[in-house]
Amino acid sequence: MFPWYSDTCSSFPYFLTHHSIHIIVIAIGIITFSFLTFDLQNAIISSTSGTTNDGIAYAHIFSDTENSVTKNVDGKYQVAFLPYPSTPVVNDTSTKLSFSIMENNTDVPNLFTSLIILDKNTKSIVEQTPYKFHEFGDVTYPYTFRNDGDYTAVVQTKINGNPKYESNPLKASFEISVQNIEKSSNLFSQIMLFYVTPVMAAIVGTIIYIDRKREKRKKL
Repeated sequence: MFPWYSDTCSSFPYFLTHHSIHIIVIAIGIITFSFLTFDLQNAIISSTSGTTNDGIAYAHIFSDTENSVTKNVDGKYQVAFLPYPSTPVVNDTSTKLSFSIMENNTDVPNLFTSLIILDKNTKSIVEQTPYKFHEFGDVTYPYTFRNDGDYTAVVQTKINGNPKYESNPLKASFEISVQNIEKSSNLFSQIMLFYVTPVMAAIVGTIIYIDRKREKRKKL
């Protein structure tokens, strides 16, 4: 066997072990940095969503609007729904629930609308707004969800000049799923604390132990 090959083979495990310590330490640093960045992003999202929008805004929802859902009601009416953001987040005061009430794809004028938000599982009413007059069929309700889970948004519409829906409202319901970023962050923290960090520490400890044991053998 060539001497250079023997020297290389004998020194390679030490080289690998010695440098693996540095690599793993760097890896732990990267994971820790990612964890801190994750929390920082959550903090930024929470802070930037603090802008409130009191009252009701207007914006038409087209059939090709991304993330929108349109339902046909009673043959000639269409009700379009668009949440912002597409998946609402708990305690996000910038959340908006937009609706467009149309007849044959044209905004219905002179109508009264009310919004009811139900817990999908318990069917209990979480929020109910009083009827409000609108000149056009486009309406947006700002709403801040306090808990995550599945909800049903029901928009009720009383239409002037329509005998059927002038007193009994036209109704359309839409499903909403609300996320809790804090829960996701806590889950990530628990995974880091109870799984990733101990495993990384065990690997580092094992490599240090092997390295010291090898050094002792060399001294004998």
